[in-house]
Amino acid sequence: MRRRFVILILTVLTVLTGCLRRDLEYGSTNLNLHINLHLNVKVNGEFEKLDTPEMMRVMFFDTDTYELITESYLPATGGRVSLPPGKYKFIAYNFDTEATLLRNDRNYYSIEAYTNEVSSAMKSSILNAIRFGKSASKSTSQDDAWEAALTKVQESAIIYEPDHLFVSHQDVEVLNIQEDQTIEADAETIIETWKISVRIKNEQYMASARALLSGQIASNFIGLPKEEGKTDTDVVLMFDMKAGTDSDDNDIVVGKFNTFGKNPNIESRLWLTIIVKTVGGETVEWHRDITDEFFTDIAIEDQIIYIEEIIVVPEPSNPGGGNGGFQPGVDDWDVENVPINI
Repeated sequence: MRRRFVILILTVLTVLTGCLRRDLEYGSTNLNLHINLHLNVKVNGEFEKLDTPEMMRVMFFDTDTYELITESYLPATGGRVSLPPGKYKFIAYNFDTEATLLRNDRNYYSIEAYTNEVSSAMKSSILNAIRFGKSASKSTSQDDAWEAALTKVQESAIIYEPDHLFVSHQDVEVLNIQEDQTIEADAETIIETWKISVRIKNEQYMASARALLSGQIASNFIGLPKEEGKTDTDVVLMFDMKAGTDSDDNDIVVGKFNTFGKNPNIESRLWLTIIVKTVGGETVEWHRDITDEFFTDIAIEDQIIYIEEIIVVPEPSNPGGGNGGFQPGVDDWDVENVPINI
């Protein structure tokens, strides 16, 4: 009798614990995600093909809370992902950039692409070069240009130029079907590539050159369309330049650079500052407001700005002396090691 009672109790406990009420769950649907990369960018009137990214980060967000639900890492052209049926907001971007970083990536509308600021030591070096460098411009408004450029660099953050970031974003619906579902996604860069060239005299005395361009923006919210995602934080962009010649065989100093874009604020001015290190170890600085040149039809169409005003590089004050381009001053332009968030 006792044995029967124990068996009855165990049976009841098994029934109570084994028959829990559960909500109806749907299985996941297999998705074939095809990513179409638009690799061509226009520079100097011609299209250049960018390198194919190594990897894409694919993210799906809740359509009500905009919070991240799941993510995958796929080849550049896409691959297979698995999701429960439902509606999602979708973002994909290339996960192989060095300078371009992402932050606040758990929410669709807060995910932001940006680059690091230069170090305080680098900024101090740049400010000293502007303060104590010799003028390389013959502009009649040189004093005003010098003051404006110096003020802008002092007040603004100086950032590194970004890498190209290919972004795709759209609303997608995963259907409750047995067979595979295919989603097509177009990805294009949110970064602009520009070219600036300036006439130069005595380019044979130039060891290196670095440019600062104000009126640029610091970041882009990639969940929004490219133009809408641009922030209004005014920064100074830093990039290197090198000697060259134009189509008329004039000596020029030229730089090709990437940017999130110009600050949309109508009052924002584009001050171009070029700091030249000479083979004699000296520093010369040149400043120019290029806002008007930036908005010409040719500049907008071809992504190029050409400045006729000449940078004059003086002859070395001690010809044949010292150790040429290996003067200590040139070391200021060495590459900095910047921590990258992975």
